[in-house]
Amino acid sequence: MIEQFIQILRTITGTNEILFRTVLGAFAGIGVIIAGKLFKWFLSAVGKRIISKTETELDDIILDIINSRIIALSSVIGIYVGMKQLRLGLTKQNDTFLAFLEYADTALYIVTVIILASVLTKIVRTVVTHAMRSIAERHKNDDFDQTLAPLVNRLITFTIIAFTALVVLEHFGQNIASLLTILGAGSLALGLAAQDTISNMISGFIIMIDRPFRVGDRVKIPTGEVGDVFEIGLRSTKILDFDNNVLIAPNNELVKTKIINYGYPDSVIRVVVEVNAAYGSNIDQVKSILLKIAHAQPDVLKEPVPEAFLMKFGDHGLQFSLFCRVPEIKLQFPTAEKIRVQIYNEFGKAGIKIPYPQQVVHNKFDDGAALHNSPKRKKIQR
Repeated sequence: MIEQFIQILRTITGTNEILFRTVLGAFAGIGVIIAGKLFKWFLSAVGKRIISKTETELDDIILDIINSRIIALSSVIGIYVGMKQLRLGLTKQNDTFLAFLEYADTALYIVTVIILASVLTKIVRTVVTHAMRSIAERHKNDDFDQTLAPLVNRLITFTIIAFTALVVLEHFGQNIASLLTILGAGSLALGLAAQDTISNMISGFIIMIDRPFRVGDRVKIPTGEVGDVFEIGLRSTKILDFDNNVLIAPNNELVKTKIINYGYPDSVIRVVVEVNAAYGSNIDQVKSILLKIAHAQPDVLKEPVPEAFLMKFGDHGLQFSLFCRVPEIKLQFPTAEKIRVQIYNEFGKAGIKIPYPQQVVHNKFDDGAALHNSPKRKKIQR
C-alpha cells in the first residue's frame, strides 16, 4: 500500500524531485504525529485500565508523565523524518538550504534529548518521592519526605542534567575524556576555594540522614536563639523565631554544636509554675488548689497526672511548684499564663497570701535617751 501511494505521488509530482520529496516528507511527518496520538490514546485507554488493578498510584503518575510528552516527542520525530526526505531531493546546488537543514537537525536533536531528560527526571523524582513517603508512613513520621526527599531530588536532577550535557557534547564530536580531565582539575581548585560551602553541603546531607531536628521542630541553638525549623537546605538551615524573623544558620555549625530540640522524640513538654505562699498557710490546701487548677485546664494532659510539691522554705514564704504536661511546646507559655492567673484568683478567694520580698528591721533602743547615749553616736570635735 505504501509503494502504491509513492507511485501515485510520483505520477502527480512528475520529474520534480524536490516537490516529490517535500510532499512525501510532509506525509511522513504527519503520519508519525498521528502515530504518536494513537499511541497516547492506547496508553490512556488500555494502559490505565491495566494499571488500575494495582494498589499503588505510582504507575498512574508515571503513565501520566509519559503521556504528557508523547505528542511533543512524536512531533519532533515527525519533523525530523520530513526533513530527512526533503534532504534526499536536494543537490549540491542547494547548499544554503542544506546548511539550514543541518542546523535544524542539530536543534531537533537537542530538543529530543531535553524532552527525554525531562521525562526521565520526572519519573525518577516521582519514584524517589513515593519511596520517601512510604518510609515516612512506615515509621509514622510525616516530616521524613519533607526533609530528605528534596535533597535527593536535587542531586538526581543535577546528575541527569550533567549526563545530558555529556551526551550532547559526545554527539557533536567533543572529546569527553579531556573535558572530564579539565573539569576534574577545575573541581579540585573550586573545592579548595569553597571549603566552607562544601562543608555546609555535606553537613546538610548529614542532617538529612541523621535528622537531629525536622521541619517544624522548635529548637534552641548555642547562641541562645529559639525558633521553629522553617527549612533545611543544602547550605544552611532556616529557623523562624518568635518575632517572625528568619535566622539562617550554617549547617556546618549546627552539626558541630549542641542543639536543644523541644519537639523530639516526643512533642509533649512539661509546664512548671512556681508560686510562694505566706508562712502559716495550709500546705495541703495550697497543693489542692494547684492541682485543681491544673486539672481544669483543657490543654493539660491527664497522663502523666499533674503534681504539686512544697520545694523549700524560702526567705519570704513557702515555695511551691506545680508540674504538668501539654501536647506541644506552643501551648507551654499560654497554659502557664492561664494557670498563674487562676492561682492568683483562687488564692485570693481562699485567703492565702502571696508574700513579696520585704525585710523587718528591729530597733533595740526603746527611747531617745538610750539612742542619745549610744556609743555609736559621737560628738564631733572641732
